[in-house]
Amino acid sequence: MNNSDIRSSETQAGFYFLAGDDSILRENARADVIAAARTGHPDAEIVRFMPDDGDFASFAERIITPSLLSSMRIFLITDAHSLDDKELDLLVGLFAYELPDACVIMETDRARSSRSRKPKEGAFSKKFLSWITTFEERAEQEPLRFFIHEFVKPPEYKMAEWVETQAPRLFGRAISKVNAEYFVDLVGADTSLLNSELQKIDLYLPDNAPIDKAVIDTVAGPNRAMSHFELAQALGKKDFVRVLEIIESIFTGNVYLPLFVGAVFRHFWGMYKIKEFSRVDPETVRRFKASFKGYNRQQQEETGVAIGVAAGLLSEKQPKSVYPVLVKSGIVDQALSYGTDDYRAIFGMLKEYDTGLKTGRADGSKTEFQLFCYRIIRHNG
Repeated sequence: MNNSDIRSSETQAGFYFLAGDDSILRENARADVIAAARTGHPDAEIVRFMPDDGDFASFAERIITPSLLSSMRIFLITDAHSLDDKELDLLVGLFAYELPDACVIMETDRARSSRSRKPKEGAFSKKFLSWITTFEERAEQEPLRFFIHEFVKPPEYKMAEWVETQAPRLFGRAISKVNAEYFVDLVGADTSLLNSELQKIDLYLPDNAPIDKAVIDTVAGPNRAMSHFELAQALGKKDFVRVLEIIESIFTGNVYLPLFVGAVFRHFWGMYKIKEFSRVDPETVRRFKASFKGYNRQQQEETGVAIGVAAGLLSEKQPKSVYPVLVKSGIVDQALSYGTDDYRAIFGMLKEYDTGLKTGRADGSKTEFQLFCYRIIRHNG
């Protein structure tokens, strides 16, 4: 099942399993299922499973009990992976019932690998994986009652493709590959931010107008609130002028600073891993940097993959991702510009500030955050 299947179907009753870490597409799929159910049943009642309001056995009993008040009932089970073994058995037991007035939507914000379809390590329990297998078998046997789809967030280098394909689906607006790439360069590779900016563009444009560079510059250009990815990059490059510009931008609206601190940590952790790799295998890093002279693609991809794998940024099967992840970002040069002691100090500062924000010891003001970022850049080896 894909997005268009959900959007165009007139399906009402049935079991739907929506999984994956791409929350934008998963939530839109849920909205489409609910809209389809309410098309023929405007009085459809939505019932959410809330552990604090009762046990799952009572919730399951409610699903199989017909309602005298609603012609259709929509049951929502979020975080399905957190159900225990007994609750999962109860859920499987529901599959035997014909439920003409019930639409059961089960969700998890975790995903299996889109290539191998094997679970990411630690994502799901063995019991839940067994439950997924059972659901898949039922979906094959009864495709009009059981629906399953996984919405896996694409890697950063595929975000432009995500924008190009999803803008028509989510907003009915075309965008070219070139403009999608430009849009991602401006906004960053976070699906939530991309979707937010696309919503603003959709409100700005007249009906059926495509998304072009002019509207991107107007709505998502220099005046937009900048992203945590941009801040992490600017700190990595020690570009304090750019850091100040980004801080001014993000403080024009509501800002959740732990999100920015987390992004900076992830960026610097990748840099630290590259730095450590350069200490263990300096020849590979030297060959990678030498590949820029005269552009030796094979050498760049070979050495880039080795560096990327060591840093946890790439897999061994991603040589085509070396350019966007390592070359275009300049992260290798950033990594080498900091010393080991600098990284230790920076990680300590990040931990201290994150704890301070979450406990109230840090006030999260713009001035305080500017000083915090300055302290990071000051550690320049």
